[in-house]
Amino acid sequence: MKKLLAIFKKELQVYFVSPLAYAFLSVFFFLSGLFFYLGLTVTAQANIRVMASNLSITLLFVLPLLTMRHFAEEKRAGSFELLMTAPIPLWTLVVGKWLASVFLCLVLLVGSLFFPLLLSYYADPDWGVICTTYIGLFCCCSAFVSAGLFSSSLSEEPVASGMIGILILLPFWLIGISSDYVSHPWLKELMKESAFLTHLDSFSKGMLDSADLLWFLLFTFGFLFLTWRSIESQRWR
Repeated sequence: MKKLLAIFKKELQVYFVSPLAYAFLSVFFFLSGLFFYLGLTVTAQANIRVMASNLSITLLFVLPLLTMRHFAEEKRAGSFELLMTAPIPLWTLVVGKWLASVFLCLVLLVGSLFFPLLLSYYADPDWGVICTTYIGLFCCCSAFVSAGLFSSSLSEEPVASGMIGILILLPFWLIGISSDYVSHPWLKELMKESAFLTHLDSFSKGMLDSADLLWFLLFTFGFLFLTWRSIESQRWR
């Protein structure tokens, strides 16, 4: 546990001594405000459903760029070999890096609570729905960060890792849109169930469905496992 905490702290320090985290925070809060305003303008309803949906798509593109340096930068800087020979379990390394990025996402989500609070000043929103919506966004962050970690383990170039991460996640958005053009019932249902927006939708309606939670859980642990396997295979090369 001490080793895990040490990696977590080290990764957070790297984030906050570089401009990357601050640029990410600035872009996220700007887009949160924009989507919040557009959602109220378009729907004229006291909810954050539009903001949450658009933010989840934004996170799909942004989080792989946030996590791209985790392993790729280590390889480029020549410190990856030292990590591989350090007396720490690989799972500790992977989970520590993942937790640091998820914690930064949590900071973002807590900061964006300003908008629901602003909404409650002028209207009477359903705070139960807002809470489940934020749980859904947190699930998206956890899942997308795990995919970003996996893509970072595949390349020595951070930018290339970020692009790979986006390409990995993009089908999980597009497949839901494409399902509207499929006529076969079971294939259409399969495509919809594979899309992350389908599972986020129930959260934005105030429901905590165990099937949706399980989808995000399996997605997250699946990519964390793939990251572990990827790093392990490189250790013995």
